Amino acid sequence: MAARGRQRAIIALSGGVIAGVFAGIVASLYGLLSTVARGVDPWIVFKWASAPFLDDRAFAPGFDAGAVVLGILVHFAVSITWGALFGLLVFGANAFRTLVFGAAYGVIVWFVMYKAVLPAVGLGAIAARVPVGPAILEHVIFGLALAIGFLPFQRRAPTV
Repeated sequence: MAARGRQRAIIALSGGVIAGVFAGIVASLYGLLSTVARGVDPWIVFKWASAPFLDDRAFAPGFDAGAVVLGILVHFAVSITWGALFGLLVFGANAFRTLVFGAAYGVIVWFVMYKAVLPAVGLGAIAARVPVGPAILEHVIFGLALAIGFLPFQRRAPTV
């Protein structure tokens, strides 16, 4: 019985990690498209996650290889972490519930990131300036992408 529980956890975690990478890519593409549509420097999308480590350098216009690489690494580390947790929480649900929870999970991720994580790493003032509606939409898209990315790993929980 314990082996079955470990196997379920491994599938849930590994599926969540892969779904987190997929959702991180989708979120980055959405951020890039919305940034370009607003006429803002597109490199900011790739650099912003490096801000806890590089301060204002992360928001300077133009290409900065170090900030881009660090920003991408941090962004995907966060996406993977949220994905792994998602996999553990949703494993065994049907596809519809996975997708609905994915959308709701996106709102939860937005709330935790904007109200706890970003302020904790010194980015509370920046988070407070971001319009709430677009930020929530971006995170709902992340949550839905997470759910879609997790569907191939989803298994129905056996009924007892």
